[in-house]
Amino acid sequence: MKIKNIIAPNMTEALAQIKAELGEDAVIISSENAADGSVMVTAALEDDFDISFDEQDEANIVEAQNVFDERCLRECLEYHAVVQNVGEKVMALARQISREQNLSDNKKILEKVFDKLYRYDDILDLNQPVKLFMGTPGSGKSTAIAKAATQAKFKKIPTCIISTDNVRAGANKQLEAFAKILELDFYFCKDERGLFQQVNEAKKRYALILIDTPGINPFIPSEVDRVGKFAEVIKNQAILTMDTGRNTFEAVEIAEIFAEIGASCLLPTRLDLTRRIGAVLSVAACCGLSFCAGSVSSSIANGLAPIDSKSLAKLVLTEA
Repeated sequence: MKIKNIIAPNMTEALAQIKAELGEDAVIISSENAADGSVMVTAALEDDFDISFDEQDEANIVEAQNVFDERCLRECLEYHAVVQNVGEKVMALARQISREQNLSDNKKILEKVFDKLYRYDDILDLNQPVKLFMGTPGSGKSTAIAKAATQAKFKKIPTCIISTDNVRAGANKQLEAFAKILELDFYFCKDERGLFQQVNEAKKRYALILIDTPGINPFIPSEVDRVGKFAEVIKNQAILTMDTGRNTFEAVEIAEIFAEIGASCLLPTRLDLTRRIGAVLSVAACCGLSFCAGSVSSSIANGLAPIDSKSLAKLVLTEA
């Protein structure tokens, strides 16, 4: 607002000056007659702002960004005892996905994180017909083989079972009994040369060949070397069976040793008896192992289930 004080001999001249200096839109605020007969007039004029927008000036309308509350996810990872470097990688991917895809739902974010972080295979994938199972004693190798063989039988996949375990006679008897019930052929090989020959013969007759190996102590080099030789001669898919409830750091250390002798897939066992899955999440991420299936019950017929990002995310967030 512009304000002007005008002193003129009379009102007529005062109005003329106001018009000349402020324009016709000026408004008289006050007037006063002086003792000498002159007039003092105060006039004002409002500022004129010409506001307009063109297309470049118009504001862009952007959807409100959903806010990802990472505390819940971080607490879940801590609950499951995921090793620190894997947990940090999960959180970094979660923040990136939330920001780039405007997501705030923990389950959807975690599923997408696991899609990026892990690989998933089918234990009955016939593109890799020879599958060698390895692990520590009591990790569930023989039972996992029986479960896989049962699923193959249901799907009418020609299957045989080969055992190389001459350490525990009971394990061979158990597998042989399963094979007999399923009407599958069972073979035993005591060394890597015998295994090589038997597998080559079996490839001519069977679409799926499941091989059991002795449970070993991964911290005894001679035992590791023996199973390593079996893995080397078949040059196909080697599956590590691991109890889900293992100590996380110990599990990673053990898995690294098995990965060095050829393990490429992870089959977690006793998933139904374990509340924390940090060990298998850490192992798969640290050792680059894909998930091929999971043992989810004691049932031989229905005891194996496929693992994917959705199922893993659900297990992680169950305690949230």
